[in-house]
Amino acid sequence: MELQLKQTLPQQVNGNWDGGPKRVFYWSIDREDTDCKGTFVRVGSWEANHYFHVAKGKTVKQTLSYAKAHLKASTRIKGSTFEYVLAN
Repeated sequence: MELQLKQTLPQQVNGNWDGGPKRVFYWSIDREDTDCKGTFVRVGSWEANHYFHVAKGKTVKQTLSYAKAHLKASTRIKGSTFEYVLAN
């Protein structure tokens, strides 16, 4: 099982994906890489059709907390809720 970050928006939004407006997005760690500044991971959501990089934490939950902070700062619609969930 894999730990994911579930983001729920207060209202449905349209975006660059199929299937119409969505309100819930699942973010997970896609892959890990290293550069001159250290180790980082790519975090992404298939539902949101969006990926970004964050620093790798000591645990998966800590890494996803960095992703959560990034999403809180960059999401234009305020009032999102976040929770950690296990993927099947």
